[in-house]
Amino acid sequence: MKPGSLRSFFNSKLSLMLVAVLLLTGCEASLETPEKPDDNATVSGTVTLNGKPVATGQVGFFSLKFGMAGQAELNGEGKFTLPDPIAPGEYRIYFITDNGQPPGGMPAKYMSETSSDYTVPVQPSANQVSIDIKS
Repeated sequence: MKPGSLRSFFNSKLSLMLVAVLLLTGCEASLETPEKPDDNATVSGTVTLNGKPVATGQVGFFSLKFGMAGQAELNGEGKFTLPDPIAPGEYRIYFITDNGQPPGGMPAKYMSETSSDYTVPVQPSANQVSIDIKS
């Protein structure tokens, strides 16, 4: 290899590496998580399956923007209250049971935050939600 062509070879490799670093840095900046609002929303409500109370397990609230928000025990009448405030936003609803099985007749897709398609909006301050799952 000639001395001039060696320098040209390294300059072209260095240019390619610089472009790659700039592209990767730009991609990383676009993947930033949006700023999470204050946890100032309280949530309580009722969960029913085909109009009848879901009396066992827990209901979970999952934000696609911010991740896990909270879980609450269901009482014998299907009522719940999240123990801590959460941030306002849209939440995917899912359920948790001791045995991992859906409560009688509930479609299995509601047993995971990744497969559930049931969402509820949560506004700042107090929220009373009615969650009625259909089988």
